Parts: sequence; C-alpha cells; structure tokens
Amino acid sequence: MASNLKRTVLNAAKPLVLPYTRKKLNSFYQNSLKPAELGDGNVLVLAPHVDDETIGLGGTILKHVKNGQQVTVAYITDGAGSVSSLSKSELMQKRKDEAYEVQKLLGFQNLVFLDFPDGAIESNAHTRAAVEKLIDETKPGIIYCTTFIDCHRDHVATGRILADVIAATSYEGVIRLYEINCPISPNAINTVIDISSEAAVKEEAVDIFQSQAIDFDGFIELSKIKTNMLADSGAAAVETFLEIPAQHFPAQYRVIDSEGHSYSSIFKQVNKAATLLWGIMKNADLKKEWYQISRNAEGVKQS
Repeated sequence: MASNLKRTVLNAAKPLVLPYTRKKLNSFYQNSLKPAELGDGNVLVLAPHVDDETIGLGGTILKHVKNGQQVTVAYITDGAGSVSSLSKSELMQKRKDEAYEVQKLLGFQNLVFLDFPDGAIESNAHTRAAVEKLIDETKPGIIYCTTFIDCHRDHVATGRILADVIAATSYEGVIRLYEINCPISPNAINTVIDISSEAAVKEEAVDIFQSQAIDFDGFIELSKIKTNMLADSGAAAVETFLEIPAQHFPAQYRVIDSEGHSYSSIFKQVNKAATLLWGIMKNADLKKEWYQISRNAEGVKQS
C-alpha cells in the first residue's frame, strides 16, 4: 500500500521535476564523441536478469540483428528474487515468457537460461564453466556485460564471473559494459551507439516487462539525455558503454571489486524518471574517481 502511494506521488511530481532534471543532466552528460561502430562478429549478451538486456542495450541488440550478426542473450539467474505479487514459480515462468516475447521483438537468434539463483550468484567453478562454455560455443567478437559498479549484487557478480573466465582463457575480443541501475560516469563512457531508429521498438520491448513492481521510465529518459555525448549527431536516443579490450578487463574489474563496496548504500538506482537527478548525482564524484582508478589499474596499457 505504501509503495503504491509512493509511486502515485512520484508520478504526480514527474511533470514538475523533469524539466529541471533534463536541464541539469544535459550539462552533466557533455562530450564530443562520434557514434561508435557496431563492431564485427557474433555477439554474446550476459544479462543477470530478464529485462537487463533490453534496458541496457535493447536498441544496440536490434542494430546488431539488423546488421546480420548472430546475437545470443544468456540470462544468468532464474529471476525468482524480483519484487512481485506472484509466487516464485509463477514469477520465474512469467519472466521467461517475457524473455521470449522480447526475443521476437528484438529478433536476436539465440536465448539461453542458465537459471542460477537470483540474488545469490557468485564466481565459482560451476558458474565460470557455464560462461566459458557460452563463449566457446558462440565465439563472440563482442561480449556485453553489466558494469562493475552497480547497486545489484547479481550485476556485479556477473562481471566477476566474466573477469575470472577471461583471465583463465585466451578470449581476445572486446568487452562492452552496459548500464542498468547505476550508470557509468560520463568520463568513463567511450562508446556511444545511436539508437534513434531503434528507440521506439526498445520502448515497446520495455513495456513487455509487467512481472515486476518497478518503473523503467528513468532508463528511457537517460537514453534521450545522453545524446549530448555525441558531437552534432542529431541523435534522438543513444545507449552508452565502457568498451575494454578483453586482456585488460580482469585487471580493471578486480581493482574496484577488491574493495568490496556496498554500492546499494552508496548510490541510488535510476529506474524512476522522477528521482533520476538524485540517482545520477548521488556520490557522482566518488564514482568518477573509481572509474579512473579502474582505468589506471596495474597491467592496463594506456593509449
């Protein structure tokens, strides 16, 4: 009851808050980057939960598919830990049904459910073997993974698994870290994909996710605000990433992960448009510093 009242209040405040939010964040997200090339080869998307793939890079997935590339989306957890009125078994099935609906809409060719426990995944022999097998089977030129600074432990753990796998194998592609509820600092973003032609389909895909009691309008708003990262592109919507060569990823990941920060207490999630400015600016300088520390990690060759 209280959560419904809070949502009602925030939705009522949104028309008043958004103009100021947009003004402030338009200044915060400033750069002169060129729209990035999609890249070559097969694509592997590691999504801790059903919906992460769409929120973080739904437009980019659609662009890869249009480009004729093979895209595999691997869902790491069973999704049973989400906020919902459904039972766990009903929730897991509902989220899988939503994943299949999204697959039809975005057109990616392969869908994999690893079904590790939601809220409790970790890097161990079992999870590493599953991800290594995915890489061996799909042979991706690009792997998309959640960032190493994120408010959800499963998002961080997914990066930890990937870092450990790459450190132990000979994978030589690129890693693109995508954003969910704890966006990458503007100073760390180095890859911006123009999804103007794909934005409407992405928003349609986001609307599929009805199994959780959560808002997604903050993510959609950010994709429009971040067009300021591009120089004179005229883009209507973008998705932003931190691209790292695979050989550098383990070192960059571990220098931050080793601190064991409780990100959910340090940062605020950005799923709601009405609280987007708060979510972006809360401890923004600290996040910026951590991304710089990661870039300067020992063993990472600077360009």
